[in-house]
Amino acid sequence: MKMKQLLKMGVLASVFFTAPVALAETLLIKGAKVITLSDQGTLQIGDVLVKDGRIAQIADDLGTMTADLVIDGRGKVVTPGLIAPNSELGLTEIGAAASTNDGAIEDSSIGAGFNPVVAFNPHSTLIPFNRAGGVTRAVVVPNSQQKIFAGQGFGIKLTGDFDSVTDRALLQKIYFGEYGASLAGGSRARAYAQIQAALGQAKEYADNRDAVRRGEWRDLDFSIADLESLQPLLSGEQSLLVNADRASDILQLLALAKQFDLKLIIEGASEGWMVAEQLAAARVPVVIDAMSNTPTAFEKLGARLDNAALLHKAGVTVVIGGPGYAGTHNSYLSRQGAGNAVAYGLPFEEGVRTITANVAQVFGLEGGVLVPGGAAELVLWSGDPLEVTSFAELVVIDGKPQSLENRSTRLRDRYLHPGAGTGHGYKK
Repeated sequence: MKMKQLLKMGVLASVFFTAPVALAETLLIKGAKVITLSDQGTLQIGDVLVKDGRIAQIADDLGTMTADLVIDGRGKVVTPGLIAPNSELGLTEIGAAASTNDGAIEDSSIGAGFNPVVAFNPHSTLIPFNRAGGVTRAVVVPNSQQKIFAGQGFGIKLTGDFDSVTDRALLQKIYFGEYGASLAGGSRARAYAQIQAALGQAKEYADNRDAVRRGEWRDLDFSIADLESLQPLLSGEQSLLVNADRASDILQLLALAKQFDLKLIIEGASEGWMVAEQLAAARVPVVIDAMSNTPTAFEKLGARLDNAALLHKAGVTVVIGGPGYAGTHNSYLSRQGAGNAVAYGLPFEEGVRTITANVAQVFGLEGGVLVPGGAAELVLWSGDPLEVTSFAELVVIDGKPQSLENRSTRLRDRYLHPGAGTGHGYKK
């Protein structure tokens, strides 16, 4: 295909992908910088061919290869799609409006057995907004205002389709640290004791399930639903995501994980750099907010901007999420956090990995890398993906270009073009 034709199609594409797009069986991106995060490394100038929802080929030059849709990627960058590791996408709309929040538990009778997947709304306005920012997958996690056991998290694709849930019981979420202590009666010791008791009784229940169900066993402190829900943790089928920031709290959780042979993931880890060697030795990954360096709580007195770099240097798998103050609404800002981490010593490619490949690896999700035969989930960026002035020009999920239209772009267009049938209130 002639370069003039490619350029023309590239210009059309920049307009085309702001609205719902026609499906293309094959898609070819030509001449972009391709960060694969696989053994193929980074191609400074490369082509990516997508066919039937999978990546067919990645090469320096696919020559005269053509496709149903060809995009000129010269001067642009292709990466795997971003994966949000700690969101409530599809469970919330407005934090201050209780009627729009389905991920928070206020009932003290519900704990580990809570699975909010049935409340997931794929048409949430926050999904297209974050998709336009390059997010293609997310881990959706509930929260609790009554118990340290928040419930089960699940995985989604940001297609907006009704079948976009990919993993229905991905993890169990528990609070420790200051917030966990407040939920347990005001003491970390009590919170830790509750976690130990729950896991211990879950093991006891597993060993005596029939007798417990017949009422021929001692009374246990937790419901059958909660004890059943903890079984995947004990068998290693499910990860345990625990919120903790203080270094000493992290060490206690490492001991707990060793005691029960748990697949532990630490969320927060503001002081993780202090115990980086222990985290690395235990092979426990962390999910951090790389832009958090202020002591907003006593457990975060040691927070610092080079936390990610120090953790990575020690051999810890680092995942970067959106900013703590708006981690769901602005999940896509994880790439700004990754950029900050790179500015403070994290290698560039590792920065990209913290918001893509590492998330997929830690949570057991598909995607996160670009490899022939792998999932065709990718983003074409206007420039450096970790630079805030760059933006997503093309987002592909399951090999299909996604619409980048969202509530913000519609509001922008309404006021930018006041005469486009929006009524007298918008006309000059």
